[in-house]
Amino acid sequence: MRLFIQSQIREYPLKLFNVLPMALVVLLTGCTTASDKTADKESSLNDTLPKLTLQNVLPTVASNEQCNAQMDSDILFGVGFLLYENQELDAAKTCMVLAAPKHPRAFCYLSMIAGQDESKTDEQRNTESFNYMAYSALQNDWCAEYGLYQAYNYGHTSAKQDTALALRWLERSARHGYPEAQKDLIEKYEEQGNLSAAYAWTRIMAKADDTTAADALKARMSAAQITDGEQRYTQLTGQVTSKQALYAEAREEDVGRYSAEIYQDYPDTFKGLSSAERYNYVKQSMFKAIDLPFVKGRGHVLSYIVVNRQAQLKKPGVDIAQDKKIVAVMKDDELSVAETIAQALSIVNKTYR
Repeated sequence: MRLFIQSQIREYPLKLFNVLPMALVVLLTGCTTASDKTADKESSLNDTLPKLTLQNVLPTVASNEQCNAQMDSDILFGVGFLLYENQELDAAKTCMVLAAPKHPRAFCYLSMIAGQDESKTDEQRNTESFNYMAYSALQNDWCAEYGLYQAYNYGHTSAKQDTALALRWLERSARHGYPEAQKDLIEKYEEQGNLSAAYAWTRIMAKADDTTAADALKARMSAAQITDGEQRYTQLTGQVTSKQALYAEAREEDVGRYSAEIYQDYPDTFKGLSSAERYNYVKQSMFKAIDLPFVKGRGHVLSYIVVNRQAQLKKPGVDIAQDKKIVAVMKDDELSVAETIAQALSIVNKTYR
């Protein structure tokens, strides 16, 4: 089975992505009792999964033209992601296997790749796909947790249908911040008539300044249900991964994706940089580009990272956002990304000495 896990994080406008570093926003606060209860629930849920280790989940793979074990793990993940998007699944698998020890999200993609492996029997595909999900879920990855919800809800990938267990995995994915899981969870609670829980999760999903998000539910609830819903909401605010943390996580993945695209198409960009320097340059340039008024999408961000680096190699400390000729090229919507970069680099080579 192919799991349809859509990363809605990537659909938010670019300007919302300039957030605090992951380490500063991912901390979950709240009373000790609530945290302990959540930990107990997660531990008991983990006990429903097979005992898996990194060594018995990941296969041994040989390097391919795109990926090898000497590459930085974030670039391996990024290249694997690009190959997966292009449905080059065998090559994507190699990259994701090499990236997985440091990038748990790779297991979610490996699960989806395994589910499409026509060289194996149904049983082999299902077992491999499930084990990737299970191992990743043990690392608290919302993507894999949502995959387990789908598996148990529909009885796919070696999982016997168990809607009660499915609901527990759905809630765990929702607690770890996945918007699609939160949306599905609200629908499930409404179907069950548990309006207090649906109300609490509707409040969690709403924007901070949206005081009307749960009004439709509230109109159907008794005073006691509303009180219960408010109490549940208060508890959840200390347990659910914040939207800011999810944005930051997506941006960390984007560093790998941009690095991978540049590594493949413009490798000279990283000439002279150590792994740490390359990572920091891409991350800082990405956030800088996101805030520029003429940047409208990923292509503009990629162009800025590549061209600004080449300009800095010629003239340290320069910022191409101050160059009117280059900005004019970046603003030209008729140009492809490759054309934008080529024309901007031509200006750099003629102007910067």
